[in-house]
This record gives sequence, C-alpha cells and structure tokens, in this order.
Amino acid sequence: MAQPAERSWDLGPAESQTGRSRYAEAAGEILERCRGEGPPNCVARCPLHVDARAYVQLAGEGRFREALQKVREKLPFPGVLGYVCAHPCELHCKRVDEDEPVRIRDIKRFLAEWEPGGPEHILDREPDTGRIVAVVGAGPAGLLAAHDLCRRGHRVILFERGGAIGGCLVDKIPEWRLPRRVVERDLSIIAALGIEVQTGVEVGRDVALDELGSSFDAVVLLVGYAGARRLMTGSTGLSGTHLRTLRIDPLTCETGRPGVFAGGDAVSGPSSVITALALGRRAAESAHRYLSGEDLRSGREDILPPRLLWTLEVKESERRLRVRPPVMLVPAVEPMTADDVREEAGRCLDCECGLCVKDCEFLAASCDSPKELARRVLDRFEDPETLKMIYSCNICSLCGTVCPEDLDTGEMLLEARREAVRRGLGPLPVHKGIVSYFNAGVSRTFTLLKSEPGRRRSRRLFFTGCALPAVAPAHTRMIYEELRRHYPGTGVMMYCCGAPVELLGMDEAFERARQEILRQAEAVGAEELIPACPDCAHTLRESLPELKVRTVWELLAGVWEPPRLREGATVAVHDSCKARHQLKVCASVRRLLEAGGAEVEEIEYDGEKARCCGFGGMIYPVDPQLSRKITQRRAGETPVPMVTYCAGCRMALAGVGKESIHILDFLLDPDWTAAARRKPTGGLARYLNRLRTKWAFKRLRPLEER
Repeated sequence: MAQPAERSWDLGPAESQTGRSRYAEAAGEILERCRGEGPPNCVARCPLHVDARAYVQLAGEGRFREALQKVREKLPFPGVLGYVCAHPCELHCKRVDEDEPVRIRDIKRFLAEWEPGGPEHILDREPDTGRIVAVVGAGPAGLLAAHDLCRRGHRVILFERGGAIGGCLVDKIPEWRLPRRVVERDLSIIAALGIEVQTGVEVGRDVALDELGSSFDAVVLLVGYAGARRLMTGSTGLSGTHLRTLRIDPLTCETGRPGVFAGGDAVSGPSSVITALALGRRAAESAHRYLSGEDLRSGREDILPPRLLWTLEVKESERRLRVRPPVMLVPAVEPMTADDVREEAGRCLDCECGLCVKDCEFLAASCDSPKELARRVLDRFEDPETLKMIYSCNICSLCGTVCPEDLDTGEMLLEARREAVRRGLGPLPVHKGIVSYFNAGVSRTFTLLKSEPGRRRSRRLFFTGCALPAVAPAHTRMIYEELRRHYPGTGVMMYCCGAPVELLGMDEAFERARQEILRQAEAVGAEELIPACPDCAHTLRESLPELKVRTVWELLAGVWEPPRLREGATVAVHDSCKARHQLKVCASVRRLLEAGGAEVEEIEYDGEKARCCGFGGMIYPVDPQLSRKITQRRAGETPVPMVTYCAGCRMALAGVGKESIHILDFLLDPDWTAAARRKPTGGLARYLNRLRTKWAFKRLRPLEER
C-alpha cells in the first residue's frame, strides 16, 4: 500500500444521515442517563429541587448553619416544610434498597428550630427593574411567588382576602401539626424583604381584575381552590375546567389574559403545601420572563417529574412498605437531637456519581461530567479544541465498566471520530505517523501468510500483529514453535489487525484490512486466529465473527511448561485495557507466570477494571502530556515490576521509567531484572525486527525434518 500524502488520506465512506447521527445518539444517551450532574432521587423528586443531598451531608458533619442556608437557597420556609412537607424526596431515596429512607424532612425541621436568635433569611436582591407585580393570595403559593419576584428586582404588592398572611398554614393546619411560632418565624421574611401586604382585599369584590391588570405590569393569581371558584363567578374573563379550577397553560401558567398568570391550588385543586409552592414558583418565573421580555417556554422544566437516575432495586410493593406515608392527620413526630441528626445523616448514601471522572485522567482533565463532553460534541463539533478532545480519549472502556448506567464515553467519542473523518476533519495532521505505521503493517514488505511448513492448509493461524515481532523477533518465533508443537497445523499470518485506523475513525481503511484478513484466512482454510496481543484479540473478535479467536496465552496455559526460572520473583500484572472483557486471557497469563515460579501481586485496577497504559486510542501524538500522565498513574499503582502481555503496553510503561517486562522476556530472559529496566526498542529497530521475524518464518522447516 502506497504511503499517503500530507492530507490525501482515504478518509472514509460518503456521509449518510444514519452515520452522521450515531455520535449524536450516543451523546444524547449520555445527556439523558448520566448521573454526573445529578440529580439524586431526593432532589429530582422535590418539586422545588431543594438540594437535600447537600444539606443532609452538611448536617451530618455538624455544619448546621451551612446546612440550613443550603435549604434556604431554594426554600425560604424551612420550618414550615420541616413540619408539613409531604416529603416526596424520601419516597424514592436510594437508602430504601437497604432499609428505609433517610428522614430528610425531620433533619430540615431540626435545622430550622436549631437556629439561634432571629432567622438568618437570605435577602439579597437583583437590581430594581422598575416593574410592579400584583400577587393575589397570601397562602404558600402566593408567599413564595412574592418572595421570588421581589428577589428578582420587581416591586411586589401582595393582596390577601383574609386578615393575615399564611393561608392554609394558619387557617387549615392545626397547631398540633404546625406550631404558629414556626409559621411566624418563617413568614417574617416577607416583611424583611419589604414586600407590601394589603389584607382584607378580595379581588373580584373589592377590586376588579381588570383594574389590577391596568395598574400593574403583571398579575399573579394564587388564590387557592375556593378563591378560583369566586374569581370565575365574578365575570373577570378567566376560563375554568370541569373541576372548577382556573384553566391555564400548564407549562407557562398563562391564563389567556396578557400579563395574568395563575398557579397553586387555584389551578391544581387542593394539594400538598410543597406542590402549591412549586406551582407558585412556576407562575412567578413566567411573570418574571414576561416582564423581562424573555421567551416564556424556552428551557422550562417539564411538567412531569424527571426520570429518576438512581434506579431502586427493591420491588415496588416492598418500597411502599419501607417509606412512611405522607399523611398530615397525625401529630408531628418528636424532634430530633443533634446526635440523632448526625447519625441519621450518616445513613445517606451521598448519591453523587463522578466514578468515571475519578478513575480516568482524560475525563478529569476535560470535564466535571461526561455530559459536558456530550454537549461540546453536539454544539461545537468543528471547534479545534473539541476535535482535540475527541481524539484524546484512550477508548479503553473503563468509564463504561465503573458507570452504574453502563455509559461508555469512549463509544461516543469513537463515533465522533468517525464523524470527523466523514466531514474531512479527521484524522488530525499529527496522526500522519500512525497512518503510515498502519500502511506498513498491511504492505507486502511487512506481511506474510504461511501455512505450517509441510502443509498446504492450516486450520488455525498464529496472528503476530505488528508490535510483538517488532520488539521481540526471537520470542515471536519461539512462541510459534510452541504453538505448532502443541497444536499441529498452525500457520502464520503477519498483518495489522486494523486497530490504529479503527481508533482514528477511518472505517473504510479498517474495513479493507478486515476483508483482507478474512480473505487470507480463507485462502489457507483457517477457521481460527491466535493473536498474542490482547488489543488484536479484541479487534479481531469484534470485527471477524466468521472466525474463532483465542489468544496465545489461552492456548498455551496448561500445555506449555515454561522453564521454572522465576522462583522468589514477585511481580504485578498490567492487564491491557482491551482485556477487561477477556478474563480468561487474564487468568491464563497468571497461570503461565505461576508455572514459571513467580508470585503475582494483584493490584486494584486489574482484570475487568484494568487501566490503560496511556498508548490506547492513539492519543500520544495529540496530547503527549496527557498520555504520559496516564502512563505514570498506571506505573505508580505498584512498587513491584509490572509484567505485560502487550508489547505496546510495555513500551509505554518503560517510557516513563517503570520496571516492566513482556511476559515472554520475563519467563525466558536469563537476566529478567536487567530486561525489565531496558529502554523501549527504537523506531527503526522495530521495522528491522519485523523483517527479521518475517525472514525467520519463511525459513522454517516442518517439525519432522528438524
């Protein structure tokens, strides 16, 4: 195959809508299911999205003031809700899988009642807008709407039909369920914010809605269920439903009258306090957007609650038994003590993910959550920094292994690389050397197909790949000798598996390589390929379902007895990241090491959780510093020498000074400790070694003639 010109590489198949959408579908799945930006179930199910996880954790550390202020960031009435919230946050608490939910509501109540002195309300406001809003109804929904609009910089006048603010908090809920002192303490924020209150004013009787509409820049109706019925009978032009509630746009709370919005029980009918508060906040948000000239619908939270990211394992029938029903007809429970709160908060599972970012140097350097990368891929695909990011992932699948949702960010980025090739943006100029290396690996000069000497056909072929013959020609020949001694009829194929161009997104070049491997195997009647490299094994298994693929290590473990030269040696095994789904390979390597007398010291990130050596994904020409950092992290996982069974992995580890050695050198080299300190083989030497390996194979004679 001819060497490519600077930018005349074959960049892949013509664009198709299906192909273009694959990376977008992968990105969309991450945006939908990734837990990296939350929310945990308690926050997702809270109609106001109070950060329960955060304030429970703070309370558990005894940081009660900070915890209380965390509540107040979204909820200015912590004491009231500490008594009467229907606690939807608890109903799907992940702790239910083990026993019962964390008592989130009771912790909130403790915080509100613990606070010494007067309440430390959050009173900061945005700059004055010069707009004035009428909020009708001073129940929970109206109070929160007035609070929100005031803090957004609007002047608010609160109209209440009764003699005092509070609505159901003082008129309907008995003292034994919600003490008046708690209500008064929380509602003192209305005066503290400077919100004007006019009591004894009934809209539709004392003042017409039309009058409010002409006197105020916006009107928010939060009059409760009974108030809605009075408004609809008062010829105000509002329409109602068959349930005698106000008819509104459920997303924006628009009533059909310009500048008039409604929410709370006037819309939903009798509901819980927390639900009324949420509807009041939605109406206030729409009024603010209306006053600011913003789109009322863009980016709004959906009416239905979001899909829970943290799936419960317990059956629904059992879940219902473990959670306390949200009933208000019994006295409030006994208050918690500070020790109770610390202990209860300690039961919180702290449902915060970030597992993939913690375990991956690339993700840690690139984002706080894979969702950030998904948004970049969708919104700024052709930005040079985005393209660099797309080509900086090892594509090692560790993220998918540790992700509780089985989301593999590398799969998205591999699809993005294919899209980059389709658009003519990839591979990047720095990938020229990799493409040249691949071209050599499939050229006549460095490839070979040979049945076992003395036979015209071979049922299986030792697939050398590119790396092993490039760094260890003698061991490559020796391992072939062992294969054909134990498995007669084994031939040889020297060829590139295609992984370099597959990882660059060059699907057409990869498909040609795949077809050529298949053609050569069929030419000698081979039904099985036997690679030594775990990366080759992974690629061949995925791309060639027509052929059986087993590694050298699987075939030799148990039949080949290496010389027992390593008594007393202790080593760790660096499992290739591509071997994480080939656990038989991992076990076979350890069996061979133990057969040679060595003791294997296991490390945390091995087998299924193996970390990349830093060379995976062809990232080293794109971000050599990141590549080296990944290698150093891997090398630092153990003080003992590392044995690899991928020649490329050994080159990476040796490149940062880690004592490391390929399994064949470890088992066979007379001085393995010196070999473990040997520098990686240079570039020119690797090409010469591949030629030496090829010539040696061509000179082999049948076993019976030797």
